[in-house]
Amino acid sequence: MRTIAACLFILLLLMPLAQAQSLNEAFQECPGTIVGNTEPQQIHLQVTDNPATMNVIWATEGRATGEVEWNGQTAVSSDYCYNHDMAFHMATMTGLIPGEEVTYRVGSGNSWSNEYTFTPIDPDALHFEWIAIADHGESSEGMDVSDAIIADNDAQLVTLSGDISYADGEQSTWDIWFDYQEDSMTEIPWLTAVGNHENEPGYGFTPYEHRFDSDGQIESEIFWYSRQYPGVHMVFMSTEHDYEPGSEQYTWLNQELGSIDRERTPFLIVHGHKPMYSSNSYHGSEVELRDALEDLYVEHEVDLVIAGHDHFYERTWPVSSESVMNKGMDNRFAQGHGPIHLVIGIAGRSAYEELDEPQPEWSAFRENSTYGWTRWVYDGETREITATHHRIDGTIGDQFTLQEAPIIGESENEFLGVPGFGSLLPILAMLGASLNESRKEK
Repeated sequence: MRTIAACLFILLLLMPLAQAQSLNEAFQECPGTIVGNTEPQQIHLQVTDNPATMNVIWATEGRATGEVEWNGQTAVSSDYCYNHDMAFHMATMTGLIPGEEVTYRVGSGNSWSNEYTFTPIDPDALHFEWIAIADHGESSEGMDVSDAIIADNDAQLVTLSGDISYADGEQSTWDIWFDYQEDSMTEIPWLTAVGNHENEPGYGFTPYEHRFDSDGQIESEIFWYSRQYPGVHMVFMSTEHDYEPGSEQYTWLNQELGSIDRERTPFLIVHGHKPMYSSNSYHGSEVELRDALEDLYVEHEVDLVIAGHDHFYERTWPVSSESVMNKGMDNRFAQGHGPIHLVIGIAGRSAYEELDEPQPEWSAFRENSTYGWTRWVYDGETREITATHHRIDGTIGDQFTLQEAPIIGESENEFLGVPGFGSLLPILAMLGASLNESRKEK
């Protein structure tokens, strides 16, 4: 009788699972979550492709059907797990008004989180600020970067170009990483691309699929997606899956990059983990990636390609096929000369200090022994983006601006946007001299 009663008790505990995973899946994949604390942990926002909705994901030690409450509304969560003793919950807040603050909390029964607030990003706003990092982890330097992100009250978003927690099969590392970022992730969303360290020994991409969401489906297997923000369309691709011409990802990229209304959205940014251009001797340029996708990026006038993988900072000139297309003026560049590539693997992992020498012509700036993050500001009035590479010691390593308009005086043969004006200067000088002579004669 005791055995039957125990089984019935367990079944009662598992009743809320019907919405997501079956009882059989729960027993097989995560039996340790059948009982346990249901206090919400690792709470993080996940943006959808609709600015009026926002997903929120959290974890608990024990299984239960969760809820999200926001602005007087309630939605039930989908509840699921994988081969790790934590249960996960995802719920969707709807009817949000971009630009207006939302107050929410998550939980179930008597176990609820604190209340948090966030402001949905208005894609038509004239101002947008965000932070971009790569190769993070939980080192002391990584925590310094996290502390800077948490302290930034103006950033509206964080992007992470792969190699996120460095769990590498130890799933508790993910738990620790998410708990540390919670102060930021409950208020602004983090968007991620997968890196090689998300393909974990014994797990593959399963932990990533359960802890992040890009399509509103639990256990998502979508590794490429896009999001629209003020003045900026962001594409997140996977360097860890097939990207060759003819592949599903290549076909999607070609369609996605060609679908952007550049009048409404002047800037196009691609995030991926491995770099097309890197002069770091540890990994270096991913030549196969460049051969497969560079022409596509140039054709669709991608402005910026942001990668990690090599643990250093590097910025290229606008480049195509290793040829410098333009050098701008005083770290200010105009669109249309080819993508600028950045390697920003400086968010916490051990620095790769050996660099290729001599520095390639396409490499505009690089440094190999610092840690930090990049911060971005879009100004819709001037239609330009300014990027700043911040070091954790409080100094600035690099800064540049990309603008939609042509740069006045960018070329010796251009003035006030008129090509060929420089060739008229000798003629104008001669005319001026003749006029002076005429005045003297009079």
